[in-house]
This record gives sequence, C-alpha cells and structure tokens, in this order.
Amino acid sequence: MSGDLDQRLATMLQHQAGGDVDPAPIVRHARHRGRRLRRRRRGLVAAGAAAACAALAVVVMVAPLDRTPVAAPVTPIALVLPDAPGQPGAVARPDLVGTDPGVMHFVTDALVHDAVSATWTAGRGVESVELRGPTGQARLMLARSTEMLDEQQQTLGSEGRPRQHSDVRVEGHPGVAWFDAAGDRQLWFVRWQPADGLWAQLDIYAAGRDEATAAAGRVRFDGAQRCVVPFRLQTLPSGGRLLACSVTLGRSEHGVFTSGSLVVGDGSGRWLTVRAQLAPDYEAKAGDLVAGPYRARRQGGDVLEMGVGPCVVEAFLEGWGRGYTESDGLTVLGGYQPAHDLGRPAMW
Repeated sequence: MSGDLDQRLATMLQHQAGGDVDPAPIVRHARHRGRRLRRRRRGLVAAGAAAACAALAVVVMVAPLDRTPVAAPVTPIALVLPDAPGQPGAVARPDLVGTDPGVMHFVTDALVHDAVSATWTAGRGVESVELRGPTGQARLMLARSTEMLDEQQQTLGSEGRPRQHSDVRVEGHPGVAWFDAAGDRQLWFVRWQPADGLWAQLDIYAAGRDEATAAAGRVRFDGAQRCVVPFRLQTLPSGGRLLACSVTLGRSEHGVFTSGSLVVGDGSGRWLTVRAQLAPDYEAKAGDLVAGPYRARRQGGDVLEMGVGPCVVEAFLEGWGRGYTESDGLTVLGGYQPAHDLGRPAMW
C-alpha cells in the first residue's frame, strides 16, 4: 500500500517539477545534519515530515483540473439508484408502476450487495433490475399484470424446459415458483403478488425453492428510486416524449457508469433509442453528418454514432427503434447534453 502511494506521489512531483526529482542530495544533507545535531534528530525528522506533508498538499491543490482522477473503489451502495423523494412505493400506488421512465417503485439494496453490475430499467409498463456478480445472477421485474411479465424476454440462460409450478408465499403474499435446469445449476423463477394490481417476478440461480423464495422476500416495495442516466436529450422530434430509461452501473477501475439509454417515441408507434457507453479509448472517426454542435456518422444503415467526451453515443433507428428517419435521429443527437461528473448518479 505504501509503495503504491510513494509511486503516485513521486509521479505527481515529477510532473509538477517538469522532470525527475533526485533525492540523493537531500538525503546526504539530512545525514550530515544528523551527525552534527544527533540530539535534535527526532525533532528535525518530525519537522521535516510536517513540511513534506504541507508541500505535497500544495502540489495536490495546484494540480491542473483537467487531469483524469484516480477512480475511488466502487462500493455496493454505488450500484443503487438515487432516492426519489416524494414518490410512493409500488404497494402504495401500483397503478404508477412502469408509467414513468424516471422512477423505480421498489428497492433492492439487499440483493445488490454481492453484485458487480446492476442494470436498471423503467418504462413501457415494466420496471426491472438485472444483477450480475461472481456468485450468480438475478433479475427482478415488476408490472401491473402477469401478461406484462410474460411478454418480457428471459435474459438468464437455462435449458428452456421449466418444471411444474408449486405454490409459495413471499413475505406472506401468495405466489408460485418453478425452475429450469441450467447446466449443473438451477434457474428459479418466483412470481408473487405484493399487492392487488401488482405482480413481481424474481429470476435467480439458487440451490432450491426455499433459497429463491427467501431472496424474493428481500425486495421492498415501500420506497422509490430515480432511473438516471448521465445525459439529457434537449431536442425531440415533434410529438416525441421519453418512454423508457435504462442504466448499467458497475464496479470497475473507470468508475460506476457503464452505459445508459433513453427511449424516445410518440403516439403513432414511432420510437428510437439513444445509448451512451463509457469508452475511454474510443477514437472518434470523422463524421459527415451535422447533429447540432456534434459531427455524427452512419454505422450501417440504421445507427448514427458520435463521440462525446469519454463516451460513444449512438441513435438506433431500427432494431432498437422503428419509424423515425435519419433526420429525426440527428435532431435528437443534436440535443445531447452530457453530465459533468460520470461518477455521481445523484447529480445526473
């Protein structure tokens, strides 16, 4: 730990001085004074240490602001979305679930603890979080009907031959559970009704039904969180509005943000997706399309791409979109406004 700190401080001093810092003369001088003033040696060492700390503090304070900071360790709580003050939980207002792309009406802090990444999604009738970690994966979905849950594509791998359902209770609420083999593991599905007009489903790799049901019981529906991404879309096509939000937070050397998406659509069924992905090593290629203050380029026939800061930004017109034209996509990209700090979701 101290060796790493020494190296970092030495690097900072070398950069600030404009060249290598040679400690030999300082050491020789200290030894000479030590022989002459042996009785005062301890006091001089302490004073020297204090002066060194003050000097290093000055170096840190005057360091140029455009340097890339060393990312702090990402703790499990960093994968949790910011609170949504004033917003009810799903139990209090089940009719709001999936209606606002900016709000998640549940809390899963207990499940996030062992995850290394979390993908949060809200809008178009469903709210969900998918967790991935070294010991397993899980996905929670929340909707106002079982039909909405059935429409969601399974994202965790299994053999596709689910076993018979059995009745369970999750925190006193009725539900069913079943599993599907996944190699030498079991992918369990627990579906229950936390309140009238509200359905939840947890897909999780577990050793058995009791373990899966216990995991489902750690989900709370008495709080709300904000679905946030580190950018805004300031210009939308005529009649367009935000339909869905998705953000992936992870633990990496680059910080907490991995990727984020916003879905834009209108009442006629047109929609497109704008996605920003962290790409520190991305080399932007020259674009021949004007998107507000940016230059974009075509990536195939249905994706527009541009580089903004440490992110690559894409607008999907097909696949993850339908009906909007290239001109519409450029209009949306032209209003892309990035956040100043990718490491602070509470400020997005």
